[in-house]
Amino acid sequence: MRARLPNFFSIKQATDLVRIGRDYDGGYLVSQSDIEKSDLLIGLGICDDWSFEEDFVRRNDVEVVAYDASVNFRFWLKRVIVGTIKNPFNLYAFRKFLSYRQFFRGKHEHIKKFVGLNSLGNIHCTFADVLNETNSKNIFLKIDIEGSEYRFLHDIVANEERITGMVIELHDVDIHLNKIEQFINQFSLNLVHIHANNYAPIRADDDLPIVLELTFSKYSDVSADHKLPHKLDMPNNKNCSDYEISLND
Repeated sequence: MRARLPNFFSIKQATDLVRIGRDYDGGYLVSQSDIEKSDLLIGLGICDDWSFEEDFVRRNDVEVVAYDASVNFRFWLKRVIVGTIKNPFNLYAFRKFLSYRQFFRGKHEHIKKFVGLNSLGNIHCTFADVLNETNSKNIFLKIDIEGSEYRFLHDIVANEERITGMVIELHDVDIHLNKIEQFINQFSLNLVHIHANNYAPIRADDDLPIVLELTFSKYSDVSADHKLPHKLDMPNNKNCSDYEISLND
């Protein structure tokens, strides 16, 4: 299926893209150069998939800080109990919990907070709060937080000198196009890859994909030649074909 984007999404494709994370949903294309230049990976949003973080540290054994308040004791208790009731011989949920405990220890930290909202509660924090917790000036960002990303795009721009690369999932693109355009124009890192999430629909009147995965790079060599999807891309929904993206003139 074909999708179209406004021309402000014009990309300079990185020549050293690698796929990080699991196959299909949860994997992203990023620049190998940015991975190598990073000394900290900050992941905003993990749910039950930290394959991106695992792959990243296999390539560069950096400190990892992941933020997600939805993953807590009740989350795992429910997963294990429901999985056992459905099939007592299926140990998937329990193995997943063990994988979580094995990865998030030592210099891999999981902070049980949602990022984006400046609230009175103790399960939210701002993006500024996240950055204030580290002195690193070589941060790679992975952001998939179901719409809260729009609350701090301006803070990403304000701290771009500390960011080596970023992959960000943008939700409800149709109602945030102006914010996205402003962000792309202001952010100094190159937009080096775009992938449309095929779990989300395409708007009928102009073929606009509603959820996008954007990759930005500081250190990669780039080329004006590109084809979307990239040969390393995979559809998020493996049962449907990937969206073929073109840009409006």
